[in-house]
Amino acid sequence: MTNEMVTGQVETAHSLLVPDLLGYTWRPPRREDLPALHQMMLAADKADDKDWADSLEDMQTRFDDPWSNPATDARLAVIPDGQVAAMARIFINPQPEDECRAFMWSEVHPAHRGRGLEEYALNWMEARSRQRLQTLPAELPRLLRTSCLDSQPDNIARLEQLGFRPGRYFYRMRRDLHQPIPDKPLPEGLTLRTFSLELSRAMLDALNEAFRDHWSFELVTAADWEMFFLKRSSFRPELTFVVMDGEQVAGLSYNTVSPEDNARRGINEGVIAELAVRRPWRKRGVATALLCQSMRAFKAEGLDYAMLGVDTENLSGALRLYESIGFRPHQRIISFDKPVTRT
Repeated sequence: MTNEMVTGQVETAHSLLVPDLLGYTWRPPRREDLPALHQMMLAADKADDKDWADSLEDMQTRFDDPWSNPATDARLAVIPDGQVAAMARIFINPQPEDECRAFMWSEVHPAHRGRGLEEYALNWMEARSRQRLQTLPAELPRLLRTSCLDSQPDNIARLEQLGFRPGRYFYRMRRDLHQPIPDKPLPEGLTLRTFSLELSRAMLDALNEAFRDHWSFELVTAADWEMFFLKRSSFRPELTFVVMDGEQVAGLSYNTVSPEDNARRGINEGVIAELAVRRPWRKRGVATALLCQSMRAFKAEGLDYAMLGVDTENLSGALRLYESIGFRPHQRIISFDKPVTRT
């Protein structure tokens, strides 16, 4: 399919779905929109008590996402003064392994909610997602996926009305670093290192191997690793830890700290963004040692809390582990799915 054909299909779907929303112009985002888009995302986060917005620096780095062409896979609702009232964007792995998933993300500025923008964004994302999913391998199942906090009843009702159903639940968990941190040394024969570029590729391979048996796994490519991990503005190499067994990476804790987010939300925390242990080294205390080392490092940096996310149905027992060392649920996120039938 040519780019012209794709663009034509998108615009046809767009024109069929545009509601009577006077005062709003829906169009693809441009790089010069990013500051205004960032402000809209921050306003939505504040209203919903969440922190899903990327930094402006990260938004600029990730604008040309390999899973999402901003010209065809994203829309902004812009008002005459140039402010962004809403956004909608879809992301699809162009080379899926076992299932074709369209991830849908939309936000509406709190001052513009309840005017039809939410419904339009969802309808547009579903239409565009279905178009892209039809171009992927016919033998693979396909679905639409989005998420929201369990504290957003209007969003939940809207999704269920459109046929989405809860598929999985996730916690964001927080741990007070003023409480005692257990002393959990590594098993004998294993050593701890901090991130270095010479370990980068081995860490990526270990991350993919460790998560391959997790729910809804998506392979992290070298390009993804560069864009979303190494170039992430909050990435802290000196606070990121790698467990080595000789020359092999047994596990890792990829950690981040965002002074900008912390100042805005009035909380001083570090995030254990990825915790991965390869199967041969599981059930030996490697994950616990990495968690405790990360917490000690955060505390030494003057941080007050550690944050992480977890799939509540994780078969490795991650939730029980986190609870056992003092992490407590802070938010619950619901992942919603809607199957798509190939036509």
